[in-house]
Amino acid sequence: MSKELEIFKKHLGEVKAQGEFDAKQVCTQINDANDFIGALQVLDLSLKKIEQNLKARIDEDLSQEQKRGFDAQTSQLIQNSSFMGNSLFDNSFSIGVSGQSFAFEIQNPLLVLEKSDYKGVLAYIEDKREEIENLLLDLATAISLGTPSNNFLGANDFDFKGLFR
Repeated sequence: MSKELEIFKKHLGEVKAQGEFDAKQVCTQINDANDFIGALQVLDLSLKKIEQNLKARIDEDLSQEQKRGFDAQTSQLIQNSSFMGNSLFDNSFSIGVSGQSFAFEIQNPLLVLEKSDYKGVLAYIEDKREEIENLLLDLATAISLGTPSNNFLGANDFDFKGLFR
């Protein structure tokens, strides 16, 4: 066993002792990525519900009372949208994964009404949902390409020294 360790040291340099491995940092990174993904998924679901509510609200056949009811429901959805106790709207989220930074920012969609109508709000929601979808795809790619197990399978130029730092 000692001979194998000496060969590793010769080719890879000094390696941290087994007790010095910083598992907490790895777990924290995974937790943060999972939290980021979870927040985006909950936000997408909330946006979908708000979008459905607003589409029903812009129906011409509704009375003013029914429209106010949809407005109240939409406002309630926005106020109650949270993940792990944090409000999802009027917030920004960011994470670093595999050397890449991912960020997402969203405001209360009803603030769009100050400059536009309900169709503008729907356009904002559709844009944000598409942005979430693309961000989740990019994040999944970064996670899958950044894992050492995937790098072992096909990469001949994998930096094994970096694995032990």
